Amino acid sequence: MAQDKQLFNYSKELKSIAKGSKKSLQSLYQQEAGNMLTFAFKTLQHYKFAEEAVIETFTLIWNNAKYYDESMGYARGWIYTIFRYHLHNITQKNYIALKENLKGNTSTFLGEICTNLYVGVDNFKEHGSFYQILEELPEDIQRSLMTTYFSGESLADTATLLNISLGKLKEDIRTSIRYLAQKRQPLNIKHDHTCFIGEFVLGSLNTQEQQKANDLLANDPVAEQISLIWEEEFLHFLSQLIIEKTPESLWVRIKQATITEKDTSTDMAELEDELALSQAENNPSFLHKATYFTKKCWISRNFWRGTSFALLGLMVALLIIRPFEYPIKIAAVLNATLQPNQVGYTVKQDKQLTITPLIHQSANDQLGLQLWHRDAQGMLHPITILADNKPTILDYQSQFKVGDLLLISLEPKQSGQISHQLTGQILYQGTLVSFE
Repeated sequence: MAQDKQLFNYSKELKSIAKGSKKSLQSLYQQEAGNMLTFAFKTLQHYKFAEEAVIETFTLIWNNAKYYDESMGYARGWIYTIFRYHLHNITQKNYIALKENLKGNTSTFLGEICTNLYVGVDNFKEHGSFYQILEELPEDIQRSLMTTYFSGESLADTATLLNISLGKLKEDIRTSIRYLAQKRQPLNIKHDHTCFIGEFVLGSLNTQEQQKANDLLANDPVAEQISLIWEEEFLHFLSQLIIEKTPESLWVRIKQATITEKDTSTDMAELEDELALSQAENNPSFLHKATYFTKKCWISRNFWRGTSFALLGLMVALLIIRPFEYPIKIAAVLNATLQPNQVGYTVKQDKQLTITPLIHQSANDQLGLQLWHRDAQGMLHPITILADNKPTILDYQSQFKVGDLLLISLEPKQSGQISHQLTGQILYQGTLVSFE
């Protein structure tokens, strides 16, 4: 759930993302994805492209958070600089498709945005606030500023939508930018190009002027900081819109786009299952929500890992409490050799030897699971063939020693006879510890 913009620590989350924290990326997603999706949809009027803009933005944040300079401040401005830059690229790349989708409704739509932005403005009229200063400008100039900010069109096309000349639109933008720069305290930085940078951030410069602005930002840290301040200033407009609800599948697609080298094909397969599940979930009833949650847990490796650790903790607690008739002398926890975090079996010896499976593990008609004991000298002793998915209990008088290894391997079945030579793959192993 999104927090108040003043309380959410954008800079801290970006630093964590730079170190590879998916949790911080998700935190930032929960804070801003709805705002970005709303912004993109208002600009593009195309939901698929709007979702792509959000996915690409979070992918770029994931890959480039290390380049954010904390000393600059205005971390939210840095985030939206990336977002709006990519939004502009989507507009340029899909110009014809977007034009066809709008079908002449853009002018009405942008007019609706401007009208809605006045709703509740009285709440933002404290002295020196963005809206208090904005309201001091003539309404037609306010309209030009808002429309340019939300328009994905060129400046000439935006002027046509507003039914004014290009020269008039440029003059309106310069007037509003100069006035905000003079009156707004965050922009009270002595710099020769504050207004020019504001026009650049707004997107009202021509190609030659944009190149000049890019050169300026690349070589002047103060100019770069001013650009982030302007970006955050214009975000006041966004706070007035009704925010779109993000679909469940959007975060899954971002996780797919930001998957790292250390992730495996299993991670990708799990995300594909999660995406298919989230896209199929449209029923709001309690029963369907409960079913959706159950299915999501079922396909989640993290859920099963957590369950395994919980069972392990329970087993250890039971071993410590010793609620048995015969005290446990020695025990072991056997982990999977291919997935070290996955607990497979527990073994305890009191009067009897009990091998308990913690996961579903079945062999076929030709293969079976067998328990082995490897002593300190490295000698391997066969113990027993394990039952499928239930505890195996037997009288075993051999003296185990602390530090010895117990192994479980996959061996060919020999008419119920135990194998005396380890030939198959070792699936689980663990070290014996004393409870005396």
